[in-house]
Amino acid sequence: MQGIGAVLVLSCGMATAIVGMEQPKPDGPKVKADALVLQDFKQRIDKYMELHNRLEKKTPPLKKVDDPEKIQASQQALAAAIRTERAGAKQGDIFTPEIAERLRRLIHPEVTGTKGVKTKEAIKEDAPPAVVLKVNTPYTADALPTVPPNVLANLPQLPEDLEYRIIGRDLILRDVHANLIVDFIPRIMR
Repeated sequence: MQGIGAVLVLSCGMATAIVGMEQPKPDGPKVKADALVLQDFKQRIDKYMELHNRLEKKTPPLKKVDDPEKIQASQQALAAAIRTERAGAKQGDIFTPEIAERLRRLIHPEVTGTKGVKTKEAIKEDAPPAVVLKVNTPYTADALPTVPPNVLANLPQLPEDLEYRIIGRDLILRDVHANLIVDFIPRIMR
């Protein structure tokens, strides 16, 4: 019988042949579940970006300017429009518990062991003073912390108008043009 596999299963001392059944690969269901979680994340990001893009077209256009007041006015107009449309937004709307757990697992190898010590030191050095994290509020700290490249490489890619930032042990999703906290994951690093 070519192309059909036979597997011998021992159960309670009895032998049973299962013919034609493909055995699941180790971690197969886990890999599929992770892919579904990341697909859900992408859909949530895409939905947010549809809103962002639609509202950005309605706000005063930001042409290439060097005037900080005009830049800030444009940011504030977009942020106000987004806050109005997302009036009921809360933590976990984009970073659902499943997505948060998946991102924790993606970051974990980069923040543990000897490599993790260096990464955590870089994050700590770059941290702004305490920032109150609340969805739909402006990012108010003067300094914008970066995400170490090794951590960023493990996270799903974002559209140009969104970015990850790590503040303390929390991961935020920031709308760059609106300077708005879109969502956050508390204690992304354990």
